[in-house]
Amino acid sequence: MYKYLKLDKSTVTKYEELTYPVFRPHLRKITSDISTIAIGVELESEPIGLIFAQYDTVKTTPPKTYGQILSFFVVPEYRNQGIGTTLLQKMETELKSRGCEEISLKYLDNLHQTFLEKILKQHNWLAPEANAFICYSTTNKIKEARIIKHVDRLSAKLPEDYTIFPWHTLTESEIQSIKNQLETDDYARRFTPFTEEKRIENLNSLGLRYKDKVVGWMINHRTAPDTIRYTQMYVNPDSQPLSRSILFLAKAIDIQCKTTPEVTKLTCRVETDNTPMVNFVHRRLAPHLEDIRYAWEVSKTIA
Repeated sequence: MYKYLKLDKSTVTKYEELTYPVFRPHLRKITSDISTIAIGVELESEPIGLIFAQYDTVKTTPPKTYGQILSFFVVPEYRNQGIGTTLLQKMETELKSRGCEEISLKYLDNLHQTFLEKILKQHNWLAPEANAFICYSTTNKIKEARIIKHVDRLSAKLPEDYTIFPWHTLTESEIQSIKNQLETDDYARRFTPFTEEKRIENLNSLGLRYKDKVVGWMINHRTAPDTIRYTQMYVNPDSQPLSRSILFLAKAIDIQCKTTPEVTKLTCRVETDNTPMVNFVHRRLAPHLEDIRYAWEVSKTIA
């Protein structure tokens, strides 16, 4: 007989293997007074399914509370038995009881996508929309891309007033100047360099100065001992063309390829509404990638 239960710190540990490593620290911190919910299902004391969500209240007028399902998994041999459907129903009910008016779920292309989307459709979720794609490659493949092979030639074309520098040498006054810019510049804020600030990869995170002002950045993170994620790439629109951004990316990849033979993998995310970068990836980088997986988002109103 299947047993469904809302998890707490004393019961959640044995469910960790049913979610991605990135979410496991959040699961361990579950308490009754924080905005996280985990519901598990087990058979004869063995975990066979897990759904995990967070919710937050946005300070609009009036305030609105949104929930996001972070992880949703049923062990393959127990699928098509209504377990996933029941987990989703229980989570929707729980989020609604916490005041959530809308819930969402994000996921990448995967082998279980059809199974997931079938359940969501049955429960009147909106149709999934692709809002980004994730690129995966290795240093052996990407170093053959033309922009990497000719990075020195690209660098030589950078006007003299521009300087590329290691991001970790940024001064305190420059940090404050950027933060002031982010308060009023919606476009720059979209690509904030302060995401996961304590985990920024010093090896090849770069900045761009025009004279004495920081006008761009390429911020990266080490997501595994052998993998660097190229997280945020921004150049002030007044300092474009697109080739300045491409130079950023090329120099950062070139540093990884030449200085860290043990870091063999790289990944980056491209928003589907960033048309110039979408075109660049498909035209110039695609032949040198291991894989491209789309990121999907789906939502439902539950008020």
